[in-house]
Amino acid sequence: MRALIIAAGRGERLRPLTDINPKPLIPLLGLRLIERVILSAKETGILGFVIATGYLGERIRRFLGDGSKYGVSIEYVESRFWSMGNGLSVFEARRLLDERFILLMSDHIFNPKILESLMDCDVEGDECALCVDVGMKNLIDLRDATKVMVLDGRIVDIGKNLNEYNGVDMGIFLCSPMIFDALEEAIRKGRYSLTDGVRELARWRKMRAHCIGGEEAYWIDVDTLESLKAAERILLLHNSEMYGFKGGLPQLGEKREVSVKT
Repeated sequence: MRALIIAAGRGERLRPLTDINPKPLIPLLGLRLIERVILSAKETGILGFVIATGYLGERIRRFLGDGSKYGVSIEYVESRFWSMGNGLSVFEARRLLDERFILLMSDHIFNPKILESLMDCDVEGDECALCVDVGMKNLIDLRDATKVMVLDGRIVDIGKNLNEYNGVDMGIFLCSPMIFDALEEAIRKGRYSLTDGVRELARWRKMRAHCIGGEEAYWIDVDTLESLKAAERILLLHNSEMYGFKGGLPQLGEKREVSVKT
């Protein structure tokens, strides 16, 4: 199975950081955002990637190359109309992906166990599935989150302005090529976001919900300076043993013996 990563947007809410660098290349604890996404997916066994680029895309292609330095292979597709909506960036990759694939966002940091569980979930035929956060504990801005209404394991509605919802979109998908049919239908109606495509799939009863909750189900959409700092805290908290901190991170002023693993 391969993964498509959307890395085309401008990242307006992260300016001025994105004035000279594309958002996927913003550093987070020693790695760029998109590097973390690639390495998290690789941890689940995914070794082939398609990356849809747009704003300052050449810098992303130059930085990542063919993926060999990460032990993976990377192909690229240029999203010509990236500024109109991320659904168009997904649609541009339709000629490269004719089998079931994973769809990820270049600015969503997540526990690889989430993706691992999605890859094992039960979907039939041409159905697609979306990871839905039903715990909603790590949200920075609920108002900006894409809400999801799940009924009997299926997504029945999705959007930022839902009044009734029981989860939020985590931006981690298991897709069949049916996603491209749904996006084509949405585009025909003049709607260009990935959410519009998911809404079409929901209308066709082809959109499953893979519900995620619990303390280990950490993830964050790095979309603002505030969420970038929150991502640092979350990664340090959940990976504290890597840095030799037993029992979580030390509090300010607390002295604790540290052993760094290499």
